[in-house]
Amino acid sequence: MKGKFFGLGVGPGDPELLTLKAYRILNEVDVICMPKSRLERECVAYNIVRPLLRGEKEIVELYMPMTRDAEILEQEWQKGAATILAFLRRGLDVAFITIGDAMLYSTYSYLMAKIKALDEEIEITTVPGITSFAATAAALNIPLAEGEERLAIVPSIENPQKLPEVLAQFPNVVLMKVAPNFNEILDVLEAEKVQDKAVLVSHCSTPRQQCEYDLERLRGSKPDYLSLILVKQQGRWL
Repeated sequence: MKGKFFGLGVGPGDPELLTLKAYRILNEVDVICMPKSRLERECVAYNIVRPLLRGEKEIVELYMPMTRDAEILEQEWQKGAATILAFLRRGLDVAFITIGDAMLYSTYSYLMAKIKALDEEIEITTVPGITSFAATAAALNIPLAEGEERLAIVPSIENPQKLPEVLAQFPNVVLMKVAPNFNEILDVLEAEKVQDKAVLVSHCSTPRQQCEYDLERLRGSKPDYLSLILVKQQGRWL
C-alpha cells in the first residue's frame, strides 16, 4: 500500500500559528521533507515546526535553487518529486512543509503537480497555512481590505516601473519579496506620493520581527529576504 502525501503550510514564523491539523499530521507522518537553497544555512519552515515535533522523524532536505531559470527549476522539481515518490511507494507517509500557505507562491504546488503526473494513485492532502501578509495585518491591527475595497498581492517586483499601474487600481497593496529592488520601489512609492502610507515588516510573528513606517530611513540598505511592504492608500490606518 502506498503512503499518503501531505503539503503543509506552516505559517509565517510563530510556531503557535500552525494549524491544529498541520500539527497532527506532522506528528503522524513518517517523513518530513523541506525545501532548502544553498544560500540558506537552515530551513525556515523546519525551524517553525521543530519545537512541535514529537518522536523520531526522517528529515529530508530537497534542494530548491533560488533562480528563475526554468530548466534548472524543472530538473530540481523532478528530482524532489522522485525522492518523495520513493518514500511513498515504500508505504511511508510524507509531509512537505513550506512557510506561509502551501498554495500561494510555494514550491509545493510544483512538486504536487509532478507527483500527480508520475503516479496518479498517490493520495494528496493540502493543509493551508497563515500567510505572511495576513500575519502582518494582524500584528499591526490593520485591515488588509474592508467593504468593497480591492486588494492586490504582488509576489515580486522585477520592474518597479510597473508599480504605479497597480497602485492606481488597488487601494490596498501587498508587495512581497521587496529586498532585491527595494530602493527602486522606494523611488516609485515616493513619486506616487504613497510612501507615508506604507509600512515595511520583516520576519513577522517571530522574535526578529521589525516594523518600519519611515521607509526613507532604510534607503540605501537591503531589507531581509523575508520582508514585505503593505500600502494602505485609504483610511487612517498607517
